[in-house]
Amino acid sequence: MDVAGLIKRARGDARLSQAELARRGRTTQPAVAAYESGAKTPGIATLERLLGACEHDLALSAVPRVRRGAASLRQIAEQMREDFAGDRRSPKQSERDALRLLFGFADDFRASSEPGKAALIAEEPPLTGDPRFDAALAGAAELFASEAAIHAPQWVDAPARFVEPWWFVSTRPAFDAYTLAHTPAVFARHGVFLAREVFDRV
Repeated sequence: MDVAGLIKRARGDARLSQAELARRGRTTQPAVAAYESGAKTPGIATLERLLGACEHDLALSAVPRVRRGAASLRQIAEQMREDFAGDRRSPKQSERDALRLLFGFADDFRASSEPGKAALIAEEPPLTGDPRFDAALAGAAELFASEAAIHAPQWVDAPARFVEPWWFVSTRPAFDAYTLAHTPAVFARHGVFLAREVFDRV
């Protein structure tokens, strides 16, 4: 919520008129109206005073910047779990959709800030209901952590993040030798084999 909305909501929660908030907040009613319309933006001290007059505390937080619309690995896993549990699609369609989410993560990760990259892989994803994807998510976290020169999160070493028998993502056995040769080591470690270029789409 923006600053204008914060002030307006706090004033509404406190059941104050703009004039009453102005009196309590040591300002004028036109100033309150300007803040609530977004015509003017109060400084931090003024905002804290106005919210305090509405019996609200101001809490500031810094959030790592990620690409607009980017989903973390945790959010991707939640979507996968929901899709796998539903019966709207065939298992093959659910698998294709899950792979699309996994491969698309590369774009969001690479377009995020350095702190944002760490945030996108930090939280442990829930188990998806498909051990292959539970392992693949760990492989993705390790691959992109290495690419960004940051530490991989500890959750990648949990027993549920390794799959046996090995999973060759390609459905064509003729490609297995190529895939075996071109799978990043961090994916192979988790028992998931897919060629690196799936993450290098143009």
